[in-house]
Amino acid sequence: MNKKYLPILKKRNPESLRNCLDDFKKSWEDLHKLSEIIENWRKLIGLELFNECKPLKFENKILTITVNHPQWRQALIYNKHSLKERIEKIGIDLNEIKIIQNYEPKAVNINNPNSKLLWEKHPSRVNRNNMSICKICNCPTPKGEISRWGKCTFCWRQKI
Repeated sequence: MNKKYLPILKKRNPESLRNCLDDFKKSWEDLHKLSEIIENWRKLIGLELFNECKPLKFENKILTITVNHPQWRQALIYNKHSLKERIEKIGIDLNEIKIIQNYEPKAVNINNPNSKLLWEKHPSRVNRNNMSICKICNCPTPKGEISRWGKCTFCWRQKI
């Protein structure tokens, strides 16, 4: 075998197994602390903020919290120090709390009668009773366009 045609492999710098296991253990400790915070979240944050924000991650003694709206983010920023004290009372040592904005859409129940009514009245929906036929292209067109221009929007735009 000719060595000239073999690919050149870069040598790895392997870490000791002890370092890998220590890193793994630390990540599990952080995950355990995050799960404790999540379990006690309602008591820690209060009912008003409970539905509007949630803990996202815990790394290097830094808790990251996501918030749905800037107003709730501001409220949480003002209460950050008292929240830190409450978290430390359950035995978790924190250096910092980071608060980030998260625009999470709220789930819409499509079986709700109000959402069905909203969908029926949505501007993208066309009421078939208010439809007419364009005399030029024979396409269905809202009656308002026919009364305004005498033709559909597409035929009217061709004139421009």
